[in-house]
Amino acid sequence: MRTKILSAAVLVAALSGVFSLSPRVGAQGAVALSGTVSSQAEGKMEGVLVTARREGANYDVTVVSDAQGKYSFPRTHLKEAGKYAVKIRAVGFDLTGAPASVDVDAAKAATLDLALEPAKDISSQVTSVEWITSVPGTPAEKALVIKQIASCTYCHSLERVLKSKHTAEQFVPVINRMQKYYPDGTMAGTEGRGRAQFDGKAAQAAAEKNPSWGFVPGANKVELGKYLATINQSGGRALPAKFSLLPRPKGKGTKVIITQYDMPRKDTVPHDMDVALDGNPWYTDQSRPFIGMMNAKTGQFTEYPIRPLGTDTHHEFAGASDIQMDREGNAWFPTTDDSVNNHFGLIHKFDPKAKTFTPTTGYASPPTTQFMSIGPDGKIWSGFATFVRIDPRTAKVDWEFDWTKAPNVPKGPHSGYEIAVDPKGNPWITDFGASAIVGVDVNTKTVKYFPTPTPAAQPRRGKIDDQGRFWFGEYTGDKIGMFDTKTEKFTEYDPKIPFAAPYTSSTPDSKGRVYAPSNTSDRVFRVDAKTGEIVTYLMPVRDFDTKQVTIDPVDKKSVWFANERNARIVKIEPLD
Repeated sequence: MRTKILSAAVLVAALSGVFSLSPRVGAQGAVALSGTVSSQAEGKMEGVLVTARREGANYDVTVVSDAQGKYSFPRTHLKEAGKYAVKIRAVGFDLTGAPASVDVDAAKAATLDLALEPAKDISSQVTSVEWITSVPGTPAEKALVIKQIASCTYCHSLERVLKSKHTAEQFVPVINRMQKYYPDGTMAGTEGRGRAQFDGKAAQAAAEKNPSWGFVPGANKVELGKYLATINQSGGRALPAKFSLLPRPKGKGTKVIITQYDMPRKDTVPHDMDVALDGNPWYTDQSRPFIGMMNAKTGQFTEYPIRPLGTDTHHEFAGASDIQMDREGNAWFPTTDDSVNNHFGLIHKFDPKAKTFTPTTGYASPPTTQFMSIGPDGKIWSGFATFVRIDPRTAKVDWEFDWTKAPNVPKGPHSGYEIAVDPKGNPWITDFGASAIVGVDVNTKTVKYFPTPTPAAQPRRGKIDDQGRFWFGEYTGDKIGMFDTKTEKFTEYDPKIPFAAPYTSSTPDSKGRVYAPSNTSDRVFRVDAKTGEIVTYLMPVRDFDTKQVTIDPVDKKSVWFANERNARIVKIEPLD
């Protein structure tokens, strides 16, 4: 089927290379803007995020001040002359005299020293982790809030919850309402980007009748409401007098450039993103019938509408979930379809050259697909309970197997989640419900089942590298996990941030480092697979939520992901 193309093009500066933090000349040329960050309280300040955006641009660039308080933007990133708005992120501090701006000339470097003062309202700056560690409560009570598959922090920060004045009784209808929203949507962020939406009518009705909250056995709405009413502002209670703050970035955590690109439609819900072999990111919109591509060199976006594929009660809003780019540059993604009785829908192939969408066929049982993977032979894999393999040449299923029915799989509950394929072409999956990693031999259909070392870690999403190592986020284990499919042994990496809830993981970059996001703390962890060193990068915005992290296939060092909570594509460039 041929489809009309909808384009939204915005020209932005090309991103390339790295630079020295010297205020004079970097590896890629002269510095465009530099200065020093300081305050009366600390003097020269390390770890302050400085963000610059040119008037009329659809992107902003962030750097971090070093141990001497110096920050520096290379001309490769502030390439165009003009007036740039400047803002900072440093919890506990405001920019004196904000808003700040500076004129950047195309021929000479600009200088702007930044003075910070104590924050007028620190409660508007802290992360969900800092909220939950600053209020009273037992670990079990706090787990009700954070450690759920769709927790109070899944679509928004805890700020709106803990600044509320609801009583325990009033919280129950509020929780009912929250459960009626589609869990992979998200509230509009502080900058008015992103969008939440109600789930289908059947799901809304079920939420109203469901006494349980989340997926932890024994958790219920009344219990959660009682706890929330002890830590919010009900009954005249004040906010915490002192917050338990996470440290600002330091050392290697300051050696980074972060660029955020605004998607053309500010209410896009980009659940997933992958990067094609040419280096261009592709993304899906899980709440509208679009997939899109951003040219990594020009910043130009092109979006492709998907024909309406769902009209029954399971498809009250159309959209697509995971996206995987094959070797020929085709996009594979599941989207709503009347032939499939679930919201995630049916896997389709999109050929960007021919502008055609092709549905997959040949399923032995109705497919249930949210996430996918591409094997070493180029075949497409998907599945939750049933593994499905698709021949990309024919778009037909050529192998199918339900691993949950194998005799050696222990009693559940089982919730197959992220699928990945090892170098031998065997599929593996994270069992979110039973906290395990599961693999199947395609030739013998033998199932291997491995519980995570940390009990109830709930491994969520991740990827297998070319050495057969499955990297994943331990969502309720607060760690980054690695399972070696060759040795069948686990290694866990602990960032030592309670309630960090790492969601997923990339494969290693060219230096052997993987990246895992913590949406509750607005941070991305970088784990050195060789030494175990963990470097922490703070993100420029509080509205942070990413489900998939990809290493750039061109430079093999930069990191790409979509920020679902504010409709942006983000690039992290480590400078070490």
